[in-house]
Amino acid sequence: MQVDDGKYIRVWKKMSVSEVTSHLLIIDDLYGTCGNCKHLGLNYTKDRSCPKCGSKFKYLATNLKAPGEIAKVLARIEKEGMEFILIDREDYTQSKAKDAVKDLFKSTE
Repeated sequence: MQVDDGKYIRVWKKMSVSEVTSHLLIIDDLYGTCGNCKHLGLNYTKDRSCPKCGSKFKYLATNLKAPGEIAKVLARIEKEGMEFILIDREDYTQSKAKDAVKDLFKSTE
């Protein structure tokens, strides 16, 4: 008999940064910004898509570092039955920066 002892664990998965960006809601406390069009003032507990560009949110990223604060966001996502995947904002930002640098050196020919 298995006991439901579900815990949150970090999982690394190779993903397309542009795919994540097009479905990302970047949050600070309660309000956030659309990763696709940069529309401000979005509420992750209410907004499932961007009212400006229509992007459907699948991913959340936050600058929160304290495990207790991240746990509160995760608990809220679970309590409200939201189907968001919380990603590490620092990892996302670094991956996006690497792509931007790579694009600087692409040949235009």
